[in-house]
Amino acid sequence: MLVLFDGELGARQTQRFVEEKLHVGHWSWDLNTGAMNWSRGVYDLFGVDPGSIKASCTEFHKLIHPDDRHLFVDAEQILRQCIAVEREFRIITSSGRLRWIRLRAEPIACNLPDPGQVVGICHEITRHREDRLLLQLNEQRLRMVAELSSCLSWVAKADGALIEFLSLPESMRFAEYLIRPNWTRLVHPEDAERFRESWRRGIEARQKISLEYRMLGRDGAYFPCWSAAKPSFDSHGNVKEWIGVSRNLSDLCDWPQTKRGQLTAAQIRAARAILAWSVERLTEESGVRPGTIRRLEEFGGSSTSDEADLAQLGQTLTKAGVDFIFFACGKPGLRPR
Repeated sequence: MLVLFDGELGARQTQRFVEEKLHVGHWSWDLNTGAMNWSRGVYDLFGVDPGSIKASCTEFHKLIHPDDRHLFVDAEQILRQCIAVEREFRIITSSGRLRWIRLRAEPIACNLPDPGQVVGICHEITRHREDRLLLQLNEQRLRMVAELSSCLSWVAKADGALIEFLSLPESMRFAEYLIRPNWTRLVHPEDAERFRESWRRGIEARQKISLEYRMLGRDGAYFPCWSAAKPSFDSHGNVKEWIGVSRNLSDLCDWPQTKRGQLTAAQIRAARAILAWSVERLTEESGVRPGTIRRLEEFGGSSTSDEADLAQLGQTLTKAGVDFIFFACGKPGLRPR
């Protein structure tokens, strides 16, 4: 044994020092006589004066929170079968403080049919329980946010390869997602190259990635999907992993909408970007002059004379595969069909 202090009481002082700094205490229990011995650390953990009670199994049981005493009903029987016991329980000290304690007990002399001696250790885990409760609360909040937003959250390696899904909406719970998640299996083949290029640029820049593509759905069909991811860095500034979310864009049809309104400048620009059309291509398809398109993309419709041109542009772009969305509140939007 390593003795930290000199003198005749060096070993006892070392034990006291360790128990005090680590908030632990140890004890022994004679299963045949019922006698127990507690170290000073056990008394300190339970918040009682060593002179106020005599160490015994009965007193130990009294100090346990009433709602946790059932955890020890079968403890003696288990120990008599030479099986170690580990429990977590609450106590309320004499000052009224609630503490969480972890107990580990181990029978000795297991070469005998019935072990007669048990040794154990107790240590405080209140802070650990608080941290675990906070973690569980945050996990529950994450799941609820994901459910409310109908988003799929996930983690990817530094190279963009999927690791796991943090939340999975019910509409996406099927084998292709749950078994070995892989972008190659989930992204539409025609979108795969553009998908990989977006990841490549994001990884090189070490910045947020945002992209739209078609993802495999539960019914085996593909649906329009938007994904975004941000890198998480380690202490050395290296990308440790990517945290991302994916959103089924077809669900946007379920959002409250109003009757179709007048196209905005932003909608026209975004629609051309989705279709990869130049102004000249849009002129060829719609018959609206290039100067008019550029003006509408810059300033939007400002007079009744623009209504016909905006209507023609809307019909042309919708026919080409763009859906324009007008919400009861918020800005107008659009999505690829």
